[in-house]
Amino acid sequence: MDLRRWTGVRFTRWAPTRGGGKLSLRVAPMAAPHVAWWHSHVQPFIDADPGRVDNGWNWMLYAPFTRLYGLVLARRPVGYSVGIVDDTARRFLPMGLTLLLGRDRALDNHARKSTFAWYLTTAPDAALLGIADYGLTEARLPRRLGTIVLDVAVTHSLNHRARGRVSLHADPKGGDALLGWYEKRGMTALPKDRKLPVGPRRLFAPSDGRYCYYTVPAAVAASHDLDDLR
Repeated sequence: MDLRRWTGVRFTRWAPTRGGGKLSLRVAPMAAPHVAWWHSHVQPFIDADPGRVDNGWNWMLYAPFTRLYGLVLARRPVGYSVGIVDDTARRFLPMGLTLLLGRDRALDNHARKSTFAWYLTTAPDAALLGIADYGLTEARLPRRLGTIVLDVAVTHSLNHRARGRVSLHADPKGGDALLGWYEKRGMTALPKDRKLPVGPRRLFAPSDGRYCYYTVPAAVAASHDLDDLR
């Protein structure tokens, strides 16, 4: 824990593949071309699946709104893209996106700093196989992509003096399955009767039993779990 606190943590650089190999990844600061490419290439695949929680999301709106909201409230907004580099065309192809508020209050201790993961998404298999630019086959499809994108939030928290604390809200559209997915990754669900930290979220999106958070030990454990991919 002390070593991570003082030296920082690398983002993941690999994803295990369905065929047993590894796919080289890059985590990059989110840029407008990433969002535009996702909106035109990947989001249509997501919108074709009514079961996806992120069905209908508009990243062309979410990215600038999150930045504006975060800046106005001094929450240090930041976006990251997880993807691969097309060396031939010299471009970055995102496979996952996340928008974070880097300066928030921890759900379990309002006096402590935390990172809030406002939006998380990954490209569905249909997009990874159906978009020729990726150049992927079934055997080269990345596994644990959702975990890797969640780890971006944990890594950001570790590297920005929040000690790995991350909180988020599991969209009700995801039901028990989504809530369980976060809990399996070491997060704790905030009881419905516990109040959120003071702020707009307490007023407009109060505690409903679907807010999840990492304690420091759980965040560090989750981070170590991906060390072989860093």
